[in-house]
Amino acid sequence: MVLIEFFVSVLVSLFVVVDVIANVPIFIALTERYSKKERNSIAFKAMVIAFIVLMLMVFLGQQIFDYMKINLYSFQIAGGIILFIIAIEMLFGFKTRTEYSEKELEEEKENITVTPLAVPLHTGPAAITTGIVFFNTANTIELQIAFVVAALAVYVLSLIILVKSEILLKVFRSVGLKVFSRIMGLILASIAVQFVVDGIKHAILL
Repeated sequence: MVLIEFFVSVLVSLFVVVDVIANVPIFIALTERYSKKERNSIAFKAMVIAFIVLMLMVFLGQQIFDYMKINLYSFQIAGGIILFIIAIEMLFGFKTRTEYSEKELEEEKENITVTPLAVPLHTGPAAITTGIVFFNTANTIELQIAFVVAALAVYVLSLIILVKSEILLKVFRSVGLKVFSRIMGLILASIAVQFVVDGIKHAILL
């Protein structure tokens, strides 16, 4: 019973902090120039990277932070700054597809897969903090395995939701994705600022 309760707690908590539903509009805005196959590939790679980063940070993150004398709030502020830069690019618009060479398109696709989709949108400070807290309370091998399985389930669910976002893409195409992209850029900028504000608050309180 304890194992099941722990599994459900990790699953629900991580799903809430990963917040893939809120990230769907940003995913649409970042990938609208790509084909369905390319968007699915980006979503798959992003979730794999996000899961791997979470596992690395959960198992090694605290030791790395301690060794390098980095506080989690510093990571939070850095993530916010990165998101803000991307938000500014969205607000001022992307280049059209015809302005990209094939190599540039491939590089851009890989870039957005890692940042911001994998990190920090789907594995950010909140997810990492939540993961570290839960893993530190998992004092048996069974609970540790349950944690890993629950985390994997969260990213599988997130992948399914992102893949199905094509339905929203079709709806928003009719009202203008460029306008939608600008709005999402503004929202992303707000999220980025909140990351920085929260990081500064944590720094002051410590």
